[in-house]
Amino acid sequence: MWFPYSYRKDLSPEQQRQQARLRQKMEPLVEIMQVKGDSECRNGIPSVLGSADEFCDFEKLRESEEAAEYCGEEFGSGNMRLVGCISRFSFARYALTEGLAEQEKLGVNPFKMGIIAATDNHNGAPAAGRERGHMGANGPDRNVSNRLRGGVEVPGGIAKGSPVRYNPGGVAGVWASENSRQALFQAMRRRESFGTSGPRIEPRFFGGWQFDPQLCEDPERLQKAYRDGVPMGADLPPASRVESAPHFLVSATSDHNSYLLQRIQVVKGWVDDQGNTHQQVYDVAGNPDNAATVDTHSCDVRGNGYRQLCRVWQDPDFDPARSAVYYSRVLENPSCRWSTWQGNALPEGERPGSCSDPAVPKVIQERAWTSPIWYTAAALD
Repeated sequence: MWFPYSYRKDLSPEQQRQQARLRQKMEPLVEIMQVKGDSECRNGIPSVLGSADEFCDFEKLRESEEAAEYCGEEFGSGNMRLVGCISRFSFARYALTEGLAEQEKLGVNPFKMGIIAATDNHNGAPAAGRERGHMGANGPDRNVSNRLRGGVEVPGGIAKGSPVRYNPGGVAGVWASENSRQALFQAMRRRESFGTSGPRIEPRFFGGWQFDPQLCEDPERLQKAYRDGVPMGADLPPASRVESAPHFLVSATSDHNSYLLQRIQVVKGWVDDQGNTHQQVYDVAGNPDNAATVDTHSCDVRGNGYRQLCRVWQDPDFDPARSAVYYSRVLENPSCRWSTWQGNALPEGERPGSCSDPAVPKVIQERAWTSPIWYTAAALD
């Protein structure tokens, strides 16, 4: 949970700032995906303004269609037991946006977090995020009938749920100068990291004020992106005068053992003068209308896609007086979910009820999320 420190009326303003500074230091990263689901965002939260994001309904432990109570400006509890109200403070996107509001109130952003993903399974199998061959999240799930169960209670009232709604988990990626412990931790501290839902997608995200629109065609684009801008996890450098929107270099390479890429999106969050949270999603590269489909009986995929995508993009709605946070999201073409692969492999008469449950998705779009880049309007003062 990401509860704003400025809400702590029992603390003085200086104590609130101290708490915020401590959290910024101790929590440079947030896990956006694991076996229990995706925590990027959720549609239908009344306190989040902007168009619905169709890709928020991805691998949720609590069904996206559930008519759940919302917590208002409080935070909920009991979600591992699938009970209680749902709060925007439970989702990474809205924590990032709330950080902008905290920055304005306290002068400190306690939620300046980079992105990673993980498995969090109990099998001792890190980075086992593939849909095909998924062995479940726990020892008892090694039996396929257990993995496809529609409901289970954890003794002691700890949790309840549906193992079939779990997923193989995610993978963390780090852009480090070398593969050493020191370099990896330095990269994580500066938030130059990303997460994927399993495939080894490799996204890049840079921001700057003067990127060449043709930078994607330049063989030295990475060197120039670092030279003229900042990578994921950083703040846009201050500008003495903003005459146009910042430039963002977005790119991604597919996992050659997975499926083709469909598109790259940029997600923007900001807070208005009344303190309302806003979101906007932009398709910036690729083709959302590429007619990519998957046959859920055979799991054969069809349609065009991309092994690589790249573009220099500017925010068409940029307001230099409004702080904002940006991150990119990369989507593969649709493919079969793990439960579809394993249900199809069983004789029809032996398939559990979850295989025909319309609430259990048969198709997913694997993805990657980059760490954000922050624009702070106050930097112009």
